[in-house]
Amino acid sequence: MHKKKKKVNEYPEPGEIIIGTVENIFKQGAFVTLDEYNNKRGMLHISEISLKWVRNIRSYVREGQKTVVQILRVNPERGHIDLSLRRVSEGQRREKLQEVKQKQRADKLLEIFAKSEKVPESEVMSSIGKNLINRYESIYEGLEAIAIENEKIDDFDIDKKWRDDLLKLINENIKVPYVEVTGYVKLKSYEPDGIDKIREALKIIGSYETESTINVLYDSPPIYRINIRSSDYKTAEKDLKTSADKGVEFFRKNKGEAEFFREMPEEAS
Repeated sequence: MHKKKKKVNEYPEPGEIIIGTVENIFKQGAFVTLDEYNNKRGMLHISEISLKWVRNIRSYVREGQKTVVQILRVNPERGHIDLSLRRVSEGQRREKLQEVKQKQRADKLLEIFAKSEKVPESEVMSSIGKNLINRYESIYEGLEAIAIENEKIDDFDIDKKWRDDLLKLINENIKVPYVEVTGYVKLKSYEPDGIDKIREALKIIGSYETESTINVLYDSPPIYRINIRSSDYKTAEKDLKTSADKGVEFFRKNKGEAEFFREMPEEAS
């Protein structure tokens, strides 16, 4: 997620993952300009470049290279910022680079939109970009949210004459993301109406009100599979657990045996 533009006098926080440009290299390290903080300069010491012994710094970084680093220490009074390359995990590096790509993508789309509407980019940014950032902290995330649910465009104070054209641009250029998670419920009843109660419990699970898509599959009774498709893992996991819990609660109240499993139970595998 790319954040709001930093103020000129603002400093990063220790532990923050940022992207910078290697300015110059010397025997004991390198100076890196912080792209997101008005090109303030940080120091990357040779001991923070790699977990391995560094024979040649230029084997790891070079002048002009964009690199993802972690903020170690900040001293605003002296203007000192210490950086680390070795403490950035591969996952953090990929996420940061993805964030930068999304920002570039969002900026390009708004530039295209401004040209198509024959208005200054600054006007589009102030009327559309700022609205998206205020709601989602990221222009791209805002555009993505609209792509997922077109009606969300009406949540923003966007000029009505731009609405349809902007929506068309978003739908043509933003691929709607989704993730899938799977869970299982075990439902068993010895009551005369047990089969009917199983059907009702599964209907409750499948009809749970959420923006996620829920599918209940009759894999191998008494084990039933729940598939959740959502925009992100956090939401998917939450909806999986909540929908399953509602079905389990209903079934237990009707004298049935019910249990939720995050993974396929061994007895059914």
